[in-house]
Amino acid sequence: MSTSAAFNTGIRYLRMHLHAPDGGRRAIGYLSQYGDILRVSFDEAYIADPGRPTLSLAYRGADEAATRAILASARDTRVSRSDGHWPSYFQNLLPEGHNRERLAQQRGCAADDEFELLAAAGHDLMGALEVEPVPTAEGIPDTVRHWHTALGLDVLEPGFVEMPVEDAAAIPGVVTKFSAVQDGRRYVVRRHGAAGSFILKLPSTRHPDLVDNEFTGYRLCGALGLDCAEASVIGRADADLPEQVPFEQILAVRRFDRTPEGGRIHMEEFAQVLQYEPRQKYGRGLAVDWPAMLRVLDRLSPNPVADVRECVRRIVAFILLGNSDAHLKNWALRYPDGVAPVLAPLYDPVCVAAFFEDVPAGDYGVNRAIDARLRAFDGPALDALLRSAGLLRPARLMAIARDTVRQAQAEWPALLAQDGTPASVRRCVEARLAGGVALASLAS
Repeated sequence: MSTSAAFNTGIRYLRMHLHAPDGGRRAIGYLSQYGDILRVSFDEAYIADPGRPTLSLAYRGADEAATRAILASARDTRVSRSDGHWPSYFQNLLPEGHNRERLAQQRGCAADDEFELLAAAGHDLMGALEVEPVPTAEGIPDTVRHWHTALGLDVLEPGFVEMPVEDAAAIPGVVTKFSAVQDGRRYVVRRHGAAGSFILKLPSTRHPDLVDNEFTGYRLCGALGLDCAEASVIGRADADLPEQVPFEQILAVRRFDRTPEGGRIHMEEFAQVLQYEPRQKYGRGLAVDWPAMLRVLDRLSPNPVADVRECVRRIVAFILLGNSDAHLKNWALRYPDGVAPVLAPLYDPVCVAAFFEDVPAGDYGVNRAIDARLRAFDGPALDALLRSAGLLRPARLMAIARDTVRQAQAEWPALLAQDGTPASVRRCVEARLAGGVALASLAS
């Protein structure tokens, strides 16, 4: 039970809107809390609309009737939880670690109060979703009231919900991040309520070279022609941060869920698509989750051939890069037309294996275990994965994977020798290209 929920006897609720690619905004339902019950209630008009904008593939059934049944359900865990937590889609909108603590401090709530955390950052969430309080004078909306009475719950007075914190944002992830807008050449976090169009990522005392590490990953993946988020390294003096930081470099990543004009494009992480909670972000293993991602792209993307090939090439690149943190919150879908999913640009290409140097063998236990599987992942394993995804022409995809390995072996060494590449990253990736991972043998 969250701290706030224990003392709250009213029904608190938020209005949900989805921004459209044309700049409009459509109300789609409500989010409500009654004690430890957190509920998603969709508008009847949204449920009945076969052309509805997509909130998440998790809310899409095998056919239209199944989709409507999910959206109108009273007890499906995708729409209702009674343990003080949001359904997994909404949990994954919230930040983790220091970012979560900062948001809780801004709101003046407990870090486990998921309703208040979402309400606090409601104007700057991932994707095109926006949530905001409804004036209590309007009373409890019928959509919310009917659900509570259907379960035999007492319907009390509506509880008060504060407006979102002006400059709060919910950016998923553990690394310290800020949502910012660009004002001339400066990146400004105090943006007077506007949704951010850049993510500013900071290094840490444990990983002081994180910015250089990740930016090297962007350069290497970009050299392969992969579709990468736009990233650049800026100086601390170029960013107006709300707190002092002891670092000189910051990674500025342009958000691909925002338009140059400040509009919003919907997106979701694969953790949301596959209905994993944030603590389950590493999923059920490569042999289960990678085929699941490929099936989604193959069956639902309007550009299935291009998206599947891009996904396969990223898998190869991440193995060669030593990115053992490419979990399901670091792969995403984007909805340019508001309805159909396409593979979102690549982001967070960190050489995590470089962090294993000069630290005790017990550090990075999860990542080391994943990396051991990645290093052993060979051509037959990739072929089996493609076939388990039910993809057509797996031989063609294997040829694309082989070409990707050859291209990396040809082009990455010169990039790794450039200034700005951490020595640990250079040593790690060079070793992997030279046979430190089984997949490198595809080139022979």
